[in-house]
This record gives sequence, C-alpha cells and structure tokens, in this order.
Amino acid sequence: MNITEECVKCIVGQIEKATKLLELDEKLSKEIMDEVHKKSKNFSFNDTPPFVAKEVYEYLAKKTNLPDPLEKLKQTSIKKALTYIPFVEEKIQNSQDKLFTAIKTAVAGNVIDFATTKEFCLDEEINTIFETNFAINDYDKFKNELEKTSQLIILADNAGENVFDKVLIKTIKNLYPNLDIVYATRGKAIINDITTKEALQIGIDKYCKVMSTGVDTPGLEKKQANKEFMKLFNNSPLILSKGMGNFECLEGYKDPKVFFLFKVKCDVVAKQVNQKLGEIVLKRG
Repeated sequence: MNITEECVKCIVGQIEKATKLLELDEKLSKEIMDEVHKKSKNFSFNDTPPFVAKEVYEYLAKKTNLPDPLEKLKQTSIKKALTYIPFVEEKIQNSQDKLFTAIKTAVAGNVIDFATTKEFCLDEEINTIFETNFAINDYDKFKNELEKTSQLIILADNAGENVFDKVLIKTIKNLYPNLDIVYATRGKAIINDITTKEALQIGIDKYCKVMSTGVDTPGLEKKQANKEFMKLFNNSPLILSKGMGNFECLEGYKDPKVFFLFKVKCDVVAKQVNQKLGEIVLKRG
C-alpha cells in the first residue's frame, strides 16, 4: 500500500505531536518541523507509509539525542494495559470459544497507537470489544489453518498491545500445545512499536520464541528485514499480522498465509479495506 497525500499530512502531524509530547523547546521544535516539512516534499509515492515514516522518526531521534524518543509513552501504555489482564483473562476463561475471545482481546489492544490522527480510548475498547462484530471476519478460515499448521508467526505492533498479545499466545498454546509460535518484533525503536526489549519485558518468551525482524520501519517492510527472519517468514505456513503498519507493508502481496488483525484507525486504510473508521478486521491476505 503506497502513501497518499493524506499519509504525508499524517506523518508530519505525528512528528509535531511527538515534539509536544517530549516538551521540546520552541527553537528545537521549529527546527525539527521545518526539516520534516522539507523532507515531506520529497517523499516517494511508490513507498509504503511505514517506509516513508522511518526517515523522519530517525531524524527526530537524532535531533533529540534520544534513541527511543517515545520510550516513556511505551512504558505508560504497557503499565496501563497490564491493569486489564484479570478482566480479559476472566472473559476468555468463561468463553465458549476461547480462541475467538483471545483474538478479540488482542485486537482491542490495537487501539494503542501513536501513529494515527484519530485516537481511541482503551477503556472503552476493552469494555465493548467482546460485543463488537468484525467488519471483515475470516476467523473460521484462520482457525482452520491454525488447526492444520505446526508453526505460527505473530507480527507484533505497538507497545501496550504486546500485553494483550501475550494473553492470545497463552491461549493458543493451551489449545494447541505442540504449536511452534514465533513473536516477531521491530529491529529497532521506531514510534511506539514493540522491539524485543518490550516483548521480553512482559515475559512473552515464556510461551513462545521472540525474534527481531530487523526492520527499522513501523511495519514489516520486507526489504528492511534480516535474512534470518525472511527465511522463517517465507517458509512459515501461517502468519498473524497485527496492526495497520504491517497491513500497509504486506497487503499488496495478497499472500493467503497472512491474516491481518487490526482496528481501522485512518481513512486511507478504511478506503483500502472498504470499511468505516473504527471497525475491527480479521482479514485473510
């Protein structure tokens, strides 16, 4: 999925939002925004939004001398997400279809996203997600593939969301104890995305293998991934791709082994999947 003019405005807006969150002084903020506006005029419309975004986020990190500018936000998101664990685990435990309920839990966590203009409330999402229908629902197809496979890759997305991903992984392992699960993270800090650091922090590695994709983009840009991960990706029979960034990078491949799980949080993606803003999607590639 290539960028649009709307994506350009969104990416520039994200950096402005970051300068305010970081409480940078006026001079530095202006310097950063002037350069970001300049860079945005040269964005290639042949690239995906995550690939384009990496350049300006790397510039933000360089100018602020912060390798992970949104680290504090990531930790706050993780801390808040952890407070919901007893509630969602009880929902899953009492559910007739534990896998489906765990998937609902995981997509609820997808509202935690710095890189969108439209913001959603995690409190509201958690309290309504179990009564919310998928606008695109390929759950039966996913479950059918899961029952046949020996390996599943889960492509991680945002910090905080990883807390709910852990619940999903625990549930899958309980249902399919012989299944090999790999939780794939970003290769470096970018926006509020999950790296191996945040995955290991909450103990996901107790239930599956944690692996860096090597990408420096807020989405699985294949040309940025390391050889080890791409070998695994190409040979894996089933992949669950979390979030819009991964969708933006992978939807163009039309790969039937990939299932996309996300909340529609921008008009560009809404148009791409022909759904409304705020809908939840479980879509086969």
